[in-house]
Amino acid sequence: MATKQVNSSEKRKHSISTSVQKKDKSQKTPKPDVAVKEGNAEISKKEKKNGIFYTVSLVSLAFGFACLHIYHVATMFENDRHFSHLSMLEREMTFRTEMGLYYSYYKTLIEAPTFADGFHQITNDNLTEYPSVINTLQRFNLYPEVAIGSLYRLFITVADRLGWATKQCWQVERGQGLPPVTSCEGLGDPTYFYLEMVWLCAGLTVALVFLYGIFLSESVMGGLLAVICFFYNHGECTRVQWTPPLRESFAYPFCLLQMICVSVCLHKRRGNLSVKPSLLIQLLTVSGSTWMCLILWQFSQFVLVTQIVALAAMFIVGAIDKHTLLVILFGQALGILQAGISLFGNELLLTSVLTCLIASLLIVMLMFEPTLTQFNSIPRGFMMICLTTLGTITLKTRLSQALGYKDDSHIINVLKSKLTGYRDFHTLLYTCSPEFDFLPLETLWKLTETLLLPAVILSLVAVFWCWISKFLSRSKGNEQRSDNRLASYVDPEVLYNILQLAAFAVMAGLVMRLKLFLTPQLCIIASLLASRRYIRFIRTIEVHWAILAIIISGMSVRGIRNLSEQRNILGEYSNVPFEELLIWVKTETNPRAVFAGPMPVMANLLLSTRRPIVNHPHYENSELRERTKKVYSVFSRKGPQEVFRILSQLQVEYVVLEESWCFRENRNGCSMVELWDVEEPANAHNAALCPQLFVQSPAPFHRVFANEAYVVLRLHSQYVELKPPKAYKL
Repeated sequence: MATKQVNSSEKRKHSISTSVQKKDKSQKTPKPDVAVKEGNAEISKKEKKNGIFYTVSLVSLAFGFACLHIYHVATMFENDRHFSHLSMLEREMTFRTEMGLYYSYYKTLIEAPTFADGFHQITNDNLTEYPSVINTLQRFNLYPEVAIGSLYRLFITVADRLGWATKQCWQVERGQGLPPVTSCEGLGDPTYFYLEMVWLCAGLTVALVFLYGIFLSESVMGGLLAVICFFYNHGECTRVQWTPPLRESFAYPFCLLQMICVSVCLHKRRGNLSVKPSLLIQLLTVSGSTWMCLILWQFSQFVLVTQIVALAAMFIVGAIDKHTLLVILFGQALGILQAGISLFGNELLLTSVLTCLIASLLIVMLMFEPTLTQFNSIPRGFMMICLTTLGTITLKTRLSQALGYKDDSHIINVLKSKLTGYRDFHTLLYTCSPEFDFLPLETLWKLTETLLLPAVILSLVAVFWCWISKFLSRSKGNEQRSDNRLASYVDPEVLYNILQLAAFAVMAGLVMRLKLFLTPQLCIIASLLASRRYIRFIRTIEVHWAILAIIISGMSVRGIRNLSEQRNILGEYSNVPFEELLIWVKTETNPRAVFAGPMPVMANLLLSTRRPIVNHPHYENSELRERTKKVYSVFSRKGPQEVFRILSQLQVEYVVLEESWCFRENRNGCSMVELWDVEEPANAHNAALCPQLFVQSPAPFHRVFANEAYVVLRLHSQYVELKPPKAYKL
């Protein structure tokens, strides 16, 4: 009986299942394309989840590398100067030349009664180029100081209301008969707050190098390789650890970001699942990053010029299409417009080669290029180059003549001096500085020791071999393609970065200071060694990774030693003669007394004493260059009466002399008196004036301060000169 029940139940189940089957058969079966769509939807959901995890992982790694670099540069800065145990005056003294000038405006913003008062002071400044009133925000790219100053005031306000302890202070005994000083450490100290912002920018640089390497190589290992190369060649990649307030410390990460945005615009979609930002996003990111570059550093415009030349060359050879080029050009043009407004109509930017080149190229692309399509590629490219060059030169000369602008003439003269034997006073002031010398062979040897240069050469060989192989394989197969442009064989974003590397190599070769662009770009290009797109001759990824491990091991031999040498640099800043000078000026002179002297000294004098000065180290203004030349007549072979008259016309009350500028000889042709011999060969037989002023202070100058390194002379306009009846030789 039980068996029958089971059988009957099985029959019932069977009948139910058959009925269901009949019902299913009666329904229409789903179409194959619907099933594919459902499958793709499930795959896309999984890929979206994986993509989010991948993105979070990359951001976490980038953040970790940023923190590591922040710790690295902050530690080196502290070790070099024992900064935490310096007084406020000594800390300001460490910011020499332009650094002291920039930091002085941050100090103005945080010491003013309100932020608005401080902002008004720096936009209506009569201390920096006395008696002229200038807008320093327009002239000196001071937006980092404006941002940091506002953040510091906000931080102190919040900390005071919440009762936070923002700094810790102690007294330091200096010994050697020097009085003790008070040192403070923490974000509540203005200097430390400023430096922390600089270190954040340094951290952002490494994070972007990591992401840039991943983007180009399409491999996390590529990003790791780029970061390793950056750290192993740190001394050649950046000098932020030695010169924090310079404009490059703030601007370079945003220049990297701008190059990444351009590379993303050039990136070709590979497959249906490849993602590329919309045209509006591309336009906004290029314009925003361009704007940031230009408002943070006046030199950024020359980097962007090389970028435009590279992109135009890519368009001419067919590596990118017209649409892509126009999106980038309009983005850059919008960024320039924003920067021009932000910098209060900065003439150096508005009349720059960058502005004229973009305007000229846009006119050619929109008005002439459509009519040039009837020609073959070579004559069409030649005509485009000629039209763009002619338009740029014409626009540049007309704008400069219309506005009477000559501030950038020294740049052309510096380039002329590099390529020819041209020399003048202002050019020699640049080229005699080691930073503006040619790139030494020692730098190339250092990059070779860490295997960075060999790695880049291998990367370039692999990339070009891949592109040539692709071209040859398609040519042999006689493929009929509707698109025969170069873009079908090369990767535009990689080609752009290679061209940018070539431009940076030329720039660094002419001016050693610009190796800060070259070396990081070498690190980024080295990341291509990890790309499976170009290293196809290695069959398996395991072998590929093993070879990369061997390369990194070879790099580590010298790279780790470089890091160890950097971190073993120990020092303690002390400059007692300069400290005595600043204390004397602050305590013994009238707050409205006007000073002149060597540019580096004037920057610190403005920062620490707030006395008006007539010249300073920011040499990119033609009027300032002429002012400085007049001040530097104290180092010439002119007579004391003539120099007195020149300084009196500038309303100078005190002139500062530095012993090293008067007596010490620099490398060939670079002492101050030799510079004047080039400018005034007729006076070459006369005795140099500076040694006389430093030792004897002949009338009408009057010595009011002297120590082993500095002398201060006062100009007494009320005195009447009494000439001796007989002349004596010194």
